[in-house]
Amino acid sequence: GVIFGGRSVENEISVITAAQTMAAIDTNRYNVVPIYISKEGHWYTGDKLLNTDNYRDLKSLLASVEEVYLRPVYGDNHLYKVRKPLFGSDVVTTLDVILPALHGTSGEDGSFQGMVEMTGIPYACPNPLASANGMDKITMKMILKESGIPVVDYAWFSDKEWLSERDSVVERCEALSYPLIVKPANLGSSVGIKAVHNREELVEAVDNAIKYSKRIIVERLVE
Repeated sequence: GVIFGGRSVENEISVITAAQTMAAIDTNRYNVVPIYISKEGHWYTGDKLLNTDNYRDLKSLLASVEEVYLRPVYGDNHLYKVRKPLFGSDVVTTLDVILPALHGTSGEDGSFQGMVEMTGIPYACPNPLASANGMDKITMKMILKESGIPVVDYAWFSDKEWLSERDSVVERCEALSYPLIVKPANLGSSVGIKAVHNREELVEAVDNAIKYSKRIIVERLVE
């Protein structure tokens, strides 16, 4: 089962990743099951999900495929139909292994991995703890620093701090000296990120970044 899409702002990028992943799988040896998670969090499967051109009309695409779900029961590797048939089984297929092609929030941050752990289905990515730490730029830096690995100077804060103590947060960031780079703490490597060279740009960049994450990291920019 190749699972992609998701509630993240990186949903569309994930679709491309999944298409490339599925195209690389030897279908003479493996039965590929595409499973798309919509931005609303609904799961779907069907052959039409294999063609990226179909995503240009997403509403029509999702209306033509099967809505499905996994039960969070250990040992149950079935993929079930949401709309149960009057006669016959509600099992679409069984999954021997899951290849996550998800990007960003709810996909790379350990939450999806934790859900799959409950089913016992093997999956090809780090476990919940490693995923959560690896996805979070703040905790990852703390782990690296504690392990004696050099990291770029940084400051971090919450959206609540930014809204209530903006002046002190700005001072902490400026103590690193410009140029700086502003990043949401737990998204991918492009969304909400901006290099800044003065206070006006810093404030604008943080105001944008808090739309994507409740925690923000500001680093000294290294060219």
